[in-house]
Amino acid sequence: EDFALSNIHGIGGSILPMLSHGPVSSALFLCVGVLYDRHKTRLVRYYGGSMSTMPNLPTISLSSTLANMSSPGTSSFIGEFPISVGAFQRNSLVATLVALGMILGAVFSLWLYNRVVFRNFKPDFLHKSSNPNDREVPIFIPLIVGGAT
Repeated sequence: EDFALSNIHGIGGSILPMLSHGPVSSALFLCVGVLYDRHKTRLVRYYGGSMSTMPNLPTISLSSTLANMSSPGTSSFIGEFPISVGAFQRNSLVATLVALGMILGAVFSLWLYNRVVFRNFKPDFLHKSSNPNDREVPIFIPLIVGGAT
């Protein structure tokens, strides 16, 4: 018998995380793409201080990061919660380990967000920082709505 599908909670909750993963991960990848488009580097240490230079992108990134962490109120949470309840009913030790992994994933997500958004500003990249443009905003809107609802 499959672990995730062993009860009604696991079955009911297993579909929504699959559906919400698409817009949430796409929005996160688009945020990284916007940063790369501006800075032409993949090194996180050069992205520091983006809140002061491009305040709209960190807001979009926070929304996507919270949805990725399955925070309450997001589509990811609506699916993850019944899965967790079903897992605890089936095997509490495994469910505890899974919950620990979810917590560590959330901690890492917030740590990375903090490094990119609030870290020391890099003045060399000031001229390269700008909010999402008219080409990027129409792409972000359905991804944010899809990940948050």
